[in-house]
Amino acid sequence: MLLDSSSVDRSVAACTGATWQSSRVAAPGRRLATDFLTLPDLDDGIPPLARVSHREEAPFVDLVIAQFQHGPLRAGDVNDPVDVGDAFQQAFYAWVQRQLPKTQRLCFGAELMDSNAVRDAIEHQYERNEFTPTSPLHLAMKLPEEHLYVIGARGDELGGVHPLLLPSVLRLIDRASWKTLFVRTPGWFLNEFSCWHWEGDENASDDEVRELIADYRGLEGEDADRYLPSAVKPEFYPDELRQPARIAGRRRKSPLLSECELLKLRTRCRGMARRVCTELIALTRLLRHAGRRDLFQGAHDGSPAYAACSIALTDSERIGELLDDHFEQESQSGEYTLYSGFSPFASTRGAIRRQYADWALAFQIVTHLDRLLALVTL
Repeated sequence: MLLDSSSVDRSVAACTGATWQSSRVAAPGRRLATDFLTLPDLDDGIPPLARVSHREEAPFVDLVIAQFQHGPLRAGDVNDPVDVGDAFQQAFYAWVQRQLPKTQRLCFGAELMDSNAVRDAIEHQYERNEFTPTSPLHLAMKLPEEHLYVIGARGDELGGVHPLLLPSVLRLIDRASWKTLFVRTPGWFLNEFSCWHWEGDENASDDEVRELIADYRGLEGEDADRYLPSAVKPEFYPDELRQPARIAGRRRKSPLLSECELLKLRTRCRGMARRVCTELIALTRLLRHAGRRDLFQGAHDGSPAYAACSIALTDSERIGELLDDHFEQESQSGEYTLYSGFSPFASTRGAIRRQYADWALAFQIVTHLDRLLALVTL
């Protein structure tokens, strides 16, 4: 800091007699040390002692040993482990990486969590007390964020190949996501919009919706037109895709193309449409092999805020508004997590083998689902 010397020597120049005093406080000597070394008085109601207790660590050594003995984990994947848990993580994540290639559309991750970590994740859920762990370790599928992809012109290309090809794509995506990781599809957007504005009736008519909008929102005329099914369905999920007309001469009543039909169609296709048929055939076979089994075996629902991804037919302002409203509602409820579910690890020989077989099947479905999404979306 720079100082003006004239101000320092002003008293000397004026011959007033210079005086100096130390800025230090005098030595305390025997004076009281109040407010310096003395603790304040405490109320008698405040306990003088505190005890810190930690939650008991879940015993999982025997469980980990059983995973190596009866599961597909490899000891060769373990490198300088710190403890049993570290060894298990290294081996398990190495196995997961062998099952899953790098995804192009789906955003998720597999995590190992003990029971205490699961309780922390679901502590704000209304059903948190229903979590009764049967294993100290759980596989958690994490959904950290969500991206929106659009089918756009690729839907027209698929429709030109066969009128039921795009409806089959959407239905198989739904079936595969129900078995593995949740994906928002046009059906979800239409259902969500109907719950917000049509009292949940996806088949409501324009006249019925006009009456609802007038009664509950006070909107009429052009202001109400924006909410009419005739304006919303073509954008979200047109009836020709949701309930396609029956094709003359086709015996099968289901709008979903069978494996045999897909095999015949693939021989006549080239390029993107042919690869789409290949992925549909693979998913059809895998889902048939899965049957009605729960591939993640009784996982506790994590009430995830995000999906693995979202796909829409078109990119529109109304799609974005619907997603924003959904996320806002999840945020206000406070019960959401970033996990789709928590699957307890099996502990017996037969159960461990079945569990890893089901998880491997689920990861195969996820792999082909991601390839299909990459083909049909932009």
